[in-house]
Amino acid sequence: MSPLNGILVGTRRRAHAPAAPGAAVCAALLLALTFAGRAAVSAATPAAREIGDADVKRAEKILEKLRLLHDAAGAGDAGAYRALTSKFFPDLFLKVAEMRPGDLSTDLSTAVFLSEKMGRTWAAGAATPDCGGERPDIYLPLCLGLRDGTVRQLLLAKSRLHARWAEAALRHNRGEADAETARALAERDAARANDLLIAARVVEALKTLEESLPLSANDADLRRRFNAPGIGFGGSDGEFADTLQAAEALLAWMPRSQTFYHLSGARLAYADGMSWHRKVRQSKSLVVSAARGFVSDPLKELRLDAEQVSATVRANWRSAVKHTRLAEQSLSAPPR
Repeated sequence: MSPLNGILVGTRRRAHAPAAPGAAVCAALLLALTFAGRAAVSAATPAAREIGDADVKRAEKILEKLRLLHDAAGAGDAGAYRALTSKFFPDLFLKVAEMRPGDLSTDLSTAVFLSEKMGRTWAAGAATPDCGGERPDIYLPLCLGLRDGTVRQLLLAKSRLHARWAEAALRHNRGEADAETARALAERDAARANDLLIAARVVEALKTLEESLPLSANDADLRRRFNAPGIGFGGSDGEFADTLQAAEALLAWMPRSQTFYHLSGARLAYADGMSWHRKVRQSKSLVVSAARGFVSDPLKELRLDAEQVSATVRANWRSAVKHTRLAEQSLSAPPR
């Protein structure tokens, strides 16, 4: 069972992680976020969640193309699916990007991403999915329901789920209030509350990296601290990598929302910064031993200057902090 299961509310299965320092505080915070997220969804005014005419038209066109993709995938027609993806991509991504950020664009973006991934991994999609690693509130039931299905079928089921939620949002926007629409929107809103939980945990993980890095408002002091022997972050490379891996696993559970893209950008910036920082650190440690024929200087091989690369590392880490702040702000924004 995935160690991530315990952070979600209303799942079929739960995992109880061993107690850790601050675990009680973290659990209380995440529980509060769950209720806050559900309250925010319930309290959203009709105007806050109204869909503009331009976005309605875009959504209808996107859903029309998604239905064609879903039908071809459901029939297992690789040739037809390849032809459709060549015709529809990357335009589908661009159309979704033009929409106002909100629940509708989030579900359409996720459905489009999953459909593109299905085509990109068609051959490997014949493998059996690992249901144990799936998000337990929405994706695990789909995986278990396949009964000896394939990775491709699971991607299709996920894409159809988000498309169904988008269709329900459009029906609700037209004033339809049937039971099926209400049920789909209730499912979506419950998932969105758990999206907040997942995003909050990713923010928490990324902020531990920020606190351990030698970032400072004073550039001169920053360069001095950054270049000091052994400085980099408060912990081992393994701890840094573990934190990034945990964030990546949680991000895999998130829909393609504005918050997701901020957090994904932050994680990538931290990873890129650390990759270059290791090269700088290795370059400095080889100054004495290089004459003896030890491991070559990684920066010299790339014809790069250590100070310039160090500046790039600092820029990456500052970018990561910026994206994390934007993600935090999006978590407190009212639903749209």
